[in-house]
Amino acid sequence: MENWPDELIETASKITWSQWAALGAYITVEPCRKSVVDPEALVVATCVFGRQDARIFDEAMDWIAVNHHLLKPWRLKKISRAFGEDVQRTLGAVLEYISEATGSNLFPRVREEASVALSDSRKEELFWSEKGLFAGRESEADPVFMRWKLLRGKPGLRGHSGTPDQKNPVNLMVRLRGYYGTGTRADVITYLLAGKGGSSNEIASKIKYDQSGVYRVLEELVESGIVQKYGEPGYGYYWLDRDEMAQSLGLEGGRPVYFVWSDIFRAFYLLVSDWMAHKHEYQDRFLSAERMRDLTAKVVPLLRKAGEPLLEIPVPDIGRQKGQEHSERLIVFLDQVMDVLRCFTIE
Repeated sequence: MENWPDELIETASKITWSQWAALGAYITVEPCRKSVVDPEALVVATCVFGRQDARIFDEAMDWIAVNHHLLKPWRLKKISRAFGEDVQRTLGAVLEYISEATGSNLFPRVREEASVALSDSRKEELFWSEKGLFAGRESEADPVFMRWKLLRGKPGLRGHSGTPDQKNPVNLMVRLRGYYGTGTRADVITYLLAGKGGSSNEIASKIKYDQSGVYRVLEELVESGIVQKYGEPGYGYYWLDRDEMAQSLGLEGGRPVYFVWSDIFRAFYLLVSDWMAHKHEYQDRFLSAERMRDLTAKVVPLLRKAGEPLLEIPVPDIGRQKGQEHSERLIVFLDQVMDVLRCFTIE
């Protein structure tokens, strides 16, 4: 995989297309059917990888305008916060534009937190392919995005987006939110059904909630008989009868797999953003090896712990590798990760 940054961007983009198709965006792409879609992680990821494709970026905005009630503001904040200020700024611009277009004050706290990123930001084109397009032509840029120091033409929200297909098993998270409301319970059950059991801390880290809230919900589910538990208070292991639950939800044909998409997209973002910021260093094999060594320590744990199918991939051994091996082994690892993810999304 010689052009690994391009491969990462292309794979991430195709995954977002397949997931938006599953959620009901107005696009003619085969929707994914094997892995649970996390709507908040997908929105944040589109604020990264949608910057190379105006079509999916604007179709995602159209979907949010129609289906914003399905999104959880606190998860948008928590997930985008992990990506950093550049992504928060893009998310803030998207949400402010949709708020003005719909005449509703949507996600005010998400936008308020994102606005902190403006202080150290400089103006730039939103889409990577449009670098330099607005030089001397800022008056033609959309004023809302301009306030967030992002230059682009006016988006077109046509209201053509549909709603998530409830029969597609990958929309399990959205479907259970319809059953259990917008609180913590729906996403906890989604993980226990499509992922596996775990401690309250482990489950909270996977679904991006506070541990205390997840613990309370798990204990309530144990008391109601939906979830099983063994272990001491505060250190319990929780699980449910996945086959029985799947049957009750009409998932006899197979449960979708749970991936921690927020961590997967974040790992891809760390890699791509580092490459974009240090392209000159990546032209030198020694400097490139140094950067890849440091990135290995950051992204490999994120990716391996993001889903059971990824746990089987051999991990690069930083302690035993030297020089160019850091680049070679990380690229091999990334290639295998992308093969697995494609199998559960776009193939």
